[in-house]
Amino acid sequence: MKLRNILFVTTCALLLTGCSSHTQAPCYYVCPDQTPTPVTAPRKQKVAARKPAPLPKTVIALDAGHGGKDFGAQSLDKPTYSEKNFNLTTVRMVETFLKKKNVRTSLIRDDDTFYTLDERVAMTEDAKADLFVSVHYNAAPSRKAQGIEVYYYDDGDSDVRTQESKALAKAVLDRVITATGAKSRGIKHGNYAVIRKNKVPAILVEGGFLSNSEELEKLKDPAYLKKVSWGITQGIEDYLKTKAQ
Repeated sequence: MKLRNILFVTTCALLLTGCSSHTQAPCYYVCPDQTPTPVTAPRKQKVAARKPAPLPKTVIALDAGHGGKDFGAQSLDKPTYSEKNFNLTTVRMVETFLKKKNVRTSLIRDDDTFYTLDERVAMTEDAKADLFVSVHYNAAPSRKAQGIEVYYYDDGDSDVRTQESKALAKAVLDRVITATGAKSRGIKHGNYAVIRKNKVPAILVEGGFLSNSEELEKLKDPAYLKKVSWGITQGIEDYLKTKAQ
């Protein structure tokens, strides 16, 4: 009988010692005729998540540059790729992302239709848009040119629209470069009618060069265009968040 008691105590001691050496999986203290009791890490106290500030109620006018008879920039490589198609694909993706964030949008064109520059400005006003974002892709005589740049119109005064356009341009460029890893060509003043004539903060995004073979291969991949679109969306969101503060 004494020997059985000794074995009983020894067995429990070994099991207890063995449990203490294992930390990855739940451990059990098990002795004969006892219910196993799981040994688990203490529960972490739940911390209430801070709700993000709601975005201001805003309408974003999304302009897919060119369209219809206006093909825009074209690739130097064959087969030829036209800018207008990349613009529309990107704008549709941006619209989808913004809608998921409950941001209202107004597409200047949603198909292969040509609109004049003045018509695009008028459509922005008709939509009562608060921001205007025009999407384009670039081309240059030199195949070496590459990267992404964003334009805003600087009328030479320190008026609110100029400063807000510049802030929007920077927010969008920063996010697109982060999303794509592309070369940044910076934010620049551009005397383009659609951003000059608009009365609201307005930018024009150049998302890459169709004339650069390496960049064209990336742009032909829908997954890469999605990164460009997501970057534009995040930039717009960053800008709107600063307005909500």
